Amino acid sequence: MSKRYVTISAIDRQIPLGAYVQGIKLAKANPTATFKHGLDTWWPVAGEEIMHQFRRGMHDRINQGISYMERR
Repeated sequence: MSKRYVTISAIDRQIPLGAYVQGIKLAKANPTATFKHGLDTWWPVAGEEIMHQFRRGMHDRINQGISYMERR
């Protein structure tokens, strides 16, 4: 089974899915904390903004209608 990766456009890097989920959970648990960058912004942002970016991306993927198996 191959490892799944998520591309973070803010830093133009791929990270393992597990690290991505861990980061999202950290941002959700600390909405007022400042993080080095967001999911689609390279400047420092609060955990609350990261959650906003996460939800916006989630809704975008849902509305694209691309099946799970076809996503990269």
